[in-house]
Amino acid sequence: MPNIKILIAKDFLRLTAFLALIYIVLELYYHFFISDNFGYMGFTQDLNLLKYFVTKMIFLGFIVFSYSLFRNSKFLYVTFLLLLFFFYIPNAIFFSFSNGNIAPYISNVIFISVFFITPYLNFYFPSIKLIKNKYKSSIMVLAVFVFIVPIIIVYKLEYNLNTLLLKDIYETREVFSEKMGGYLSYLYHILVKTIIPVALVFFMIKNKKWMVFFLVIALLYLFIISGNKIVYFNTFLLLFFYYFGSSYIAKISNFFMSMLLLLILIPVIDTFIFKSPLLGGTFVNRFLFIPALLTQWYFEFFDGNPYYFAESSFFNLFVESPYDMPVGFLITKVYWNEPTVYANNGIVSDGFMNLGYFGVILFSIIFACLFGAINSFKLNKGYFGVIFSFIFIFLSMPFLSSFITGGVIVFFLLGFFLLREEKISL
Repeated sequence: MPNIKILIAKDFLRLTAFLALIYIVLELYYHFFISDNFGYMGFTQDLNLLKYFVTKMIFLGFIVFSYSLFRNSKFLYVTFLLLLFFFYIPNAIFFSFSNGNIAPYISNVIFISVFFITPYLNFYFPSIKLIKNKYKSSIMVLAVFVFIVPIIIVYKLEYNLNTLLLKDIYETREVFSEKMGGYLSYLYHILVKTIIPVALVFFMIKNKKWMVFFLVIALLYLFIISGNKIVYFNTFLLLFFYYFGSSYIAKISNFFMSMLLLLILIPVIDTFIFKSPLLGGTFVNRFLFIPALLTQWYFEFFDGNPYYFAESSFFNLFVESPYDMPVGFLITKVYWNEPTVYANNGIVSDGFMNLGYFGVILFSIIFACLFGAINSFKLNKGYFGVIFSFIFIFLSMPFLSSFITGGVIVFFLLGFFLLREEKISL
């Protein structure tokens, strides 16, 4: 009998090992840190061995089938790994370690599984040059000015420099919120989530140092007037993913290695320096486990209450809400007895809130189509930091809001008209 050789790329094995290690470390994190320090929020300790086994088998299945993505498109593959990191692993840990309900876990499995259709969504975009290359820089600069000038007119130079040191954050936010509203809110969110990040990468690719400097200053200005930490951290993420790694594989490898290092250091720093779960609560819990907890709450609530598909979209102009307050506040009132805190709603829970399991499947398909189209753009790999931020937006923002205030539509238009002719190296 002839020998059968199975060849698997070293990059694939290395990234699998990184993600598996992160999975294990996050489990330990939940067991020894999250459930102890944040049990009051709903993070209980009730390990179910059957659920634990099931989550591991499904994770293994995802890894095996992801090899087809690895061979077809490195962009789609690393995006899939981020879906496992942000969506699957935290929800799987919550499902097994706190004996959570199966509905949110299965819905996240459906959402991630649908992503496997993306390599077969080959969108054809005509290669007609609608905008000449010499005009693209001017259009990008114009877009920044159109969005930022109204904000400067309203807020002028009213800022608190302590905000740069992450001090007086809540005071800054309060002052910022007093003037923020209406169209200005849309301008601000699209500007900080899409326009400036895309422009920053655009001019870094073109090596226009003065424009890069101006855009960094603009981001710092928008941060110190708003106290919005996402603006602060997005800047570092963009720079990290642009400079660290010459390919998609290298970029995600560096990210996973950095995450492992942080996950190891954060408990040590919290224990011996801050004497409190400061960093763990700010980073790991806020970005990974709280979205899983909120997803659980949304599914439990709407499993026995009327769906409401119009809250986060223009349909609310025509459909009356069945509830006496915004659902985000209602959720925290019911499950946390704190009606002044808003519970964010990501793509999976938003799909269930809107149309039940049909909504989960529908939103998953739209998400897959979106990334299939972005893959067809063949963007420069320098934009991966922007893509990374969009994945997190889908984790913590209603689906239709992600397209509008999250800036996804604007990014798609920029990709089609200005960015898609950039060469890419896999």
